Amino acid sequence: MAAKKQPKPDLSDDPSGLSFEEAMSQLETLIERIESGEVGLEESIAEYERGVKLIQRCKGVLATSEQRVE
Repeated sequence: MAAKKQPKPDLSDDPSGLSFEEAMSQLETLIERIESGEVGLEESIAEYERGVKLIQRCKGVLATSEQRVE
């Protein structure tokens, strides 16, 4: 049986408007796509760069939440 193809995230989106959960979901999808080998080198690099932006967004949301809790 063929492996289920993951939907390609919209790489044009600016992650600054995403919630923490949305950013994490997109990041998980990117990781699965890269690890599965279903994308070529250039697309993997582009998705890696998108992943870095998503991680930065998640860190920012967590830092803001931490400040609010304190």
